[in-house]
Amino acid sequence: MKYYADEMKTFRDALLERVSLSGGRAGADGKPSLKAVADGAGVSYEQLKKVKQRGGSTNADDAVKVAHYFGLTYDEFIGDPTATLRSEIDNLHMNLEEQERALLRAYADGLRARRQEQ
Repeated sequence: MKYYADEMKTFRDALLERVSLSGGRAGADGKPSLKAVADGAGVSYEQLKKVKQRGGSTNADDAVKVAHYFGLTYDEFIGDPTATLRSEIDNLHMNLEEQERALLRAYADGLRARRQEQ
């Protein structure tokens, strides 16, 4: 199994990529200011400022709110390369009827059992 942790960003790095670093205003690059993100996400500006300046941390709920502000899941926000695949699988699964889900589970169980035998 491939380990993807080296490809993901920290919350701080992902945040800094997406906000204007030109103080309190939106930048010429079209990125929102840190204050706009805090207000739009409903999280503490002071907390995000600490994350930006000193590499402080934030709680999981606020991190998810910030990611949602940008229209992303938290996994997508930090660049988890498996996020899109998992989302596609989840959407596919949700659109199956229960009988189709049962068949898919049985097939997957069979594949795993065969792999363990080898």
